[in-house]
Amino acid sequence: MAHRLMQQLFRLSILVFLAGGVTVVAGQALGIVLGDAQWVADVEANVGPPVCIAASISGILSFVLSYGRPEPAGDEKTPDESRSYAAPAPHGH
Repeated sequence: MAHRLMQQLFRLSILVFLAGGVTVVAGQALGIVLGDAQWVADVEANVGPPVCIAASISGILSFVLSYGRPEPAGDEKTPDESRSYAAPAPHGH
């Protein structure tokens, strides 16, 4: 349950920081096109900190999720266990 909640929060934080990053870049590009240096600085000053916070949250959640993976239930195999590393058998002619 907690793992699933953290996954959802992680996805939400990724979306927020990616949308915020697009907003920063688009806003600064608009400021450059308009030739307004103050606009470029203001976009970074106003939108940058919340985007950095969202990026930090997603990084922390990613770290926690990497150590908190639930154990497979029953006879389910993890992705590494389901792979076969043996070479295929040669076909005889």
